[in-house]
Parts: sequence; C-alpha cells; structure tokens
Amino acid sequence: MEYFFTPPEKIQKDFLFIENDEAKHLTRVLRKVVGDTIWVTDGLDNSYEVVIRAIHHELVECEIVRHFFRKNESWLNLTLAFSVLKNPSRNDWIIEKGTEIGIRNFIPIFTSRTISQSAKEERWQQIALSAMKQSCRSYQPKISSAKDFNELLIEKNNYDLKLIPHEQTDRILFVSEVIRFQQKAKEILVVIGPEGGFSNEEILSAEKNNFIQVSLGRRRLRSETAAIVSSTLILGSH
Repeated sequence: MEYFFTPPEKIQKDFLFIENDEAKHLTRVLRKVVGDTIWVTDGLDNSYEVVIRAIHHELVECEIVRHFFRKNESWLNLTLAFSVLKNPSRNDWIIEKGTEIGIRNFIPIFTSRTISQSAKEERWQQIALSAMKQSCRSYQPKISSAKDFNELLIEKNNYDLKLIPHEQTDRILFVSEVIRFQQKAKEILVVIGPEGGFSNEEILSAEKNNFIQVSLGRRRLRSETAAIVSSTLILGSH
C-alpha cells in the first residue's frame, strides 16, 4: 500500500489533487494509471482512499472513496525533545524512526553537554514527511525550532506527564511502570540528553519543574537508542 501526500488546500469534498514531485513520482516512477486505488494523507490526521480519475502534466486528479481520521495513529500525543547530536546522521535517524513508531512532535534542544550547535529543522521536516508516507501514518510530525534545555523546562505547556530518562537506576522507576500509573495521560513529553548525558544540575532543575526521572534499564544506551526505546515503551503501553 503506497501512501501519498497532498496539502489540505488541494482537498475538496469529493476530489483531491496531487501535484508536482509527488505526482511525478506517482505516475512516472510507480507507474500508477487511471482507475488505480491509492491512499493519500494531508499530514494533519486525515487520510483518504481514492481512485485516480485523470492524469495531467504534474497533476493527478483523484475521487475520494473513503475518509479516515487518525488512521494508524495512537490516541496518545507523544513529544520527543532530544539533544542535538554531533553526528548529523544520528539526528536524522531519530526523526525517521521516531516518525515511524508514532511520535507526534520533535523538539531539538541544546544542553550543557551538547556538542553540536546546529539544528536542521527544514531537513528533518522532509525526513518526517518521507517516513510518514513509508509507515502509512496520517500525521506528519512537527519539528519545532531548536531551544535551550532550560527554556524547555520553564515554558508553559499542556503536558499531562513529563519524563526524563536517567542512567541512575537504583532509585527510579522503569518507564513502563510510570506509564502504567498514568493511564489517563494523553499529552506526554520525554526528554533525551546528549552523548555525555544530562548534568546533575539539569536533572535537579528538571525535577523542580515537574519532570519525573525514569529508567530505561541497567544498560547504558546511546542517545539515539534511548530516544527510540523510551518512545516505543511509552506508545506501546497504551
């Protein structure tokens, strides 16, 4: 099943239109023809089963057969704040795999131990778009502008639960245990530190701002691994 993207303004009551590169990929690469059934999403939780009715130059006209809301989406809205990593490919991997498993929002952050000071929000948005289509999601995750960790801690938000994984496992609960006691939480934020981890001062500041320390187990994980493991455990627990 191939998923394609078209912006909301190209969707009408009974028809939608796919244009430009997306249309060229559909017709010239995948060789779709009039009469074929495909799936289209607007990236805003709406997905459509459609039939191709006409193909023009860089434009495909489709008739809407069925409309779905939040198809293949969790009811839980998970935001991942991650420290920008030194290796750009690892940041890309976080966005790609995070999108595939169901993360709704990404917030790049800079901590006291963050090495890289470069965030590629525009590039990551394109990666999220591709991963959304590949994984048959109906929502394209949003990539926020990069911000300082302390700014993230004090900003006003509507999160029901804020988690910060930490490697000290002797006195904190495993992430799945915390989630089990917070079944009503719908808006969740999880924050992942850089290669060197969070400083003790940052952990204390997070706790003062209602973040809950959680454990991902006794093994020390890379930052990008911790991002996906924690997110998978959270999403899989609901």
